[in-house]
Amino acid sequence: MKILIINPVGTDRWDETDKKIYDGFTSPTTDVDVVSLEEGPGSIENRLAMTEAIPHVLKRAKELHGAYDGMIVNCCLDVGVDVIRSIIDTPTVGPCEASLAIATTMGKKIGIVTVSKTAIELFEEMVIKYRMEKRVVSIRGIDITVPQIEEDVERTIELLKEEIKYAIEDGADVIVLGCTGLAGFAAKLQSYFSIPILDPAACAAKILEDIVELKNLS
Repeated sequence: MKILIINPVGTDRWDETDKKIYDGFTSPTTDVDVVSLEEGPGSIENRLAMTEAIPHVLKRAKELHGAYDGMIVNCCLDVGVDVIRSIIDTPTVGPCEASLAIATTMGKKIGIVTVSKTAIELFEEMVIKYRMEKRVVSIRGIDITVPQIEEDVERTIELLKEEIKYAIEDGADVIVLGCTGLAGFAAKLQSYFSIPILDPAACAAKILEDIVELKNLS
């Protein structure tokens, strides 16, 4: 199986790291390639950046999909996923939709903890879009930007722990990390909590592999 990860940003600064992350989440027989956009926003944390990225994500998908069994748009705002699905047959997964789907099998009430608070409104809209209003009880942000995540990992972990505690107080019994920039952080956080902490990149990778395998069985 060969899958493509599209980083919907106009920088390749995360491509190599993301390949290592996805290689760790996928099966040994799955080959992973990661590409970024030829141009686009530096990160996606608000509506303007998301809107800017969509046509460039679509261009990448149209150019490259033929060589792959499946694709993931590597942003928890599922940037351009619906558009890709409307014109391309190659299975394409968004980390938010994948994470929420898996979360419903692990708990009754979901909390989403993302980075910049400017994205909270967009997550609220996606929850409605995916008809998860009755399951998602908390959407919170740690108020740092995506590029700041790795600047001080311990601080990022402490900020996430604080917001996860608030989400649990809101009634959540399963947590979705709402940013693929937080890939790998679920493992760092799980020991602090008795409820599941879901990694969006891992959820997207596992669901895509299953979709491709099921498609091949039909």
